[in-house]
Amino acid sequence: MAKKVLPFVLVLAVAATSAWAQDSLTVQLSGCLAIPGVLQRLACYDRVAHGVVPASRTSAVAPERPALRTAPSLAVPSPEGLGSERLRRATPVRRPSAMLAQVVSISYDPHGHFTVTLDNGQVWRQLAGDTAVLQGTSISTVRISRGALGSYDLNVEGRNASYRVMRLQ
Repeated sequence: MAKKVLPFVLVLAVAATSAWAQDSLTVQLSGCLAIPGVLQRLACYDRVAHGVVPASRTSAVAPERPALRTAPSLAVPSPEGLGSERLRRATPVRRPSAMLAQVVSISYDPHGHFTVTLDNGQVWRQLAGDTAVLQGTSISTVRISRGALGSYDLNVEGRNASYRVMRLQ
């Protein structure tokens, strides 16, 4: 007889515990439903889902506002790096549209395109598609300016020619 009663008692105990837990969950959820603030209500639902709502918190009193956490990589976008020129900034970065610099050295490749090193350490090379020809090694000052569609133009002081260039360093 005891062997037949024990499973029945266990089933009743589990059912009673499940019903009590269901009633407790319903009370906790209805307490969250009564919270007017969206973030506070969401935090209450999260605590119920994780089973950490204390029994004293089941009333309609709004819970404390939880501390917001942000992922370190998403907190502030890095202002440098690939594609940073397309990021919106609070204050726009003023980039110069042109510069004058002294030429330290100039060299030519076998195709006649030049590479020029400036006194500020920058190195610029003529684009392979540019057909303008620069001759001479005694060039003292150049002006580099922004061209169309993100390109750069190099002008030699005293000459009426423009060369398409790209910055190497």
